[in-house]
Amino acid sequence: MHARTPDAGPGTPPRPGPGGPHAGLEQAGGRPGTTPPVPGRWSAYGRSALASILFPAVLAVFLVFLTVQVVVDAGPLIPLDEAVRDGVRDAAAASGLGWLDGPMHLLADLGGPVPGGVALVAACAYTCLRARDRAARLRLAGVAAASVAVVSVLVIVGKNAIDRAGPSGGEVTGGEWGFFPSGHTATSAVCFGTAALVLGTVLSPAARRRTYAGTPLLCALIGLALLWCDYHWLGDVLASWALCGIVLWTAARVLPSGGHPDRGGPGTGPQSPSSVSSAARP
Repeated sequence: MHARTPDAGPGTPPRPGPGGPHAGLEQAGGRPGTTPPVPGRWSAYGRSALASILFPAVLAVFLVFLTVQVVVDAGPLIPLDEAVRDGVRDAAAASGLGWLDGPMHLLADLGGPVPGGVALVAACAYTCLRARDRAARLRLAGVAAASVAVVSVLVIVGKNAIDRAGPSGGEVTGGEWGFFPSGHTATSAVCFGTAALVLGTVLSPAARRRTYAGTPLLCALIGLALLWCDYHWLGDVLASWALCGIVLWTAARVLPSGGHPDRGGPGTGPQSPSSVSSAARP
């Protein structure tokens, strides 16, 4: 006779023990060797995906918001542009701040194509030397070239289509480009920003953090210098930052994952079994 468990009814077969052939079947959802599903995992994935898409979506809406106001020459941006222009002019004319003119003009010149282009080419060259994988090199060069090309085309189209006059007044004559969006702001943001992203794929974590923190600060100073020198409206600068933010967000998701070449960065060889197992652990 077989002993029955107290809760087993007549005719109920005995339940298999912990080491039985079907052990873990109930916990694994009917498939031995699998882990049980984590409650709310897919909802967490959905929230994460929504949060990542929210950033470029907000920038795109903001860019459209600015562009529409510039085209129709109406909306809250127009008086804000004029107020910022007048405030910066008053600050620049104030006694004791004249020494800022020289540094501000130097910063504004950093937004030109030569400084940004040199920085981007140097970053790509350094990174390609560190990345031993040919596919990684091609991806780095392709992302850098595509980012600059997209921003350049959109900025030129916007300048020609909108023909916005500068803060100093006067109409945009034939053969001249408009001031919206700001070309110097866009050039500095996309060149220095892409250079930082490219370098971030081979820099150490500490150096990558410093690069990612310093690049937006430099771009912000260039934008401020363009306002100080009376080269652009505030809306021109903000529009270029929004456009470049979308492009750089896309580039960051196409580039290889960051890390030192000896720690899983681009161009590294196959990972050791220990590193693979440690990366697989939660």
